[in-house]
Amino acid sequence: MPKLKLIKEENLPQDNEYLWRYFDIHRLLNFIQNKQVRFTRMDQFEDTLEGIPFETLIKFTQMSNEPTFSLANFILNHDKNSLPLNSKLSNRIEKILQIQSSHYVSCWFYEQRESMAMWNLYSNPDGVALKISFGKLKELLEPNSEEQNIQDYFCGKVEYQDFRNKNLYPDNGLSKLGKVSLRKDVSFSHEKEIRFVIKKKDSSDELKLGIDSEPLDLGELDIRIVCHPRMVSWKRNNIRQLLRNINLFKAYEHSEIRLRN
Repeated sequence: MPKLKLIKEENLPQDNEYLWRYFDIHRLLNFIQNKQVRFTRMDQFEDTLEGIPFETLIKFTQMSNEPTFSLANFILNHDKNSLPLNSKLSNRIEKILQIQSSHYVSCWFYEQRESMAMWNLYSNPDGVALKISFGKLKELLEPNSEEQNIQDYFCGKVEYQDFRNKNLYPDNGLSKLGKVSLRKDVSFSHEKEIRFVIKKKDSSDELKLGIDSEPLDLGELDIRIVCHPRMVSWKRNNIRQLLRNINLFKAYEHSEIRLRN
């Protein structure tokens, strides 16, 4: 099993800084019951342009004379009959699909304060945020040891670039970012992602929608659970009692956000 590599370590959080996941109560229950983190296959994300090599973005613009963002349409409709009669472009689309289907990603929001935007995007008044220090995650989060054909396991901060304007790509910047799974279009910059990425040797074996981590010791992981600022008091009490029942007495935290009714 490959050891975790830290990509551009100088850009990563300090060990005592927090990463966040905002989700509904059912995902919390699933996490507490299974004690695992899910790595999702990259082609399951809503962003169609995940994992596209820099050279492909440039070549597509040169060959098609269309804005780069239209590449998403070709990826969504990747039947070769729907592609332009250009074998090089067709091969590049197939390469993108192979990259997307061989990378599995666990995404975390990097910020030290709660984000009302993240509550609104990824949760609801019954939802919670899972908060874990970066130091604990990089130490304890590992792919399931039974998983086969893992080529690489790494962690890095996502770099957001304007995919529609190739003139903004510096020679020493985007083109030298070797991990394509750590690059996204600037339209997703609000996500402020730190990613843990599993790269499979290829995508030809049994395709899975996700890979689970090794089971985690939640006490050792020192998790914090923050309830949605609009959650009513009796539901917050239920969350607090649930955590007490599994000996996570210190895990509960009040939301620091106060809203008008």
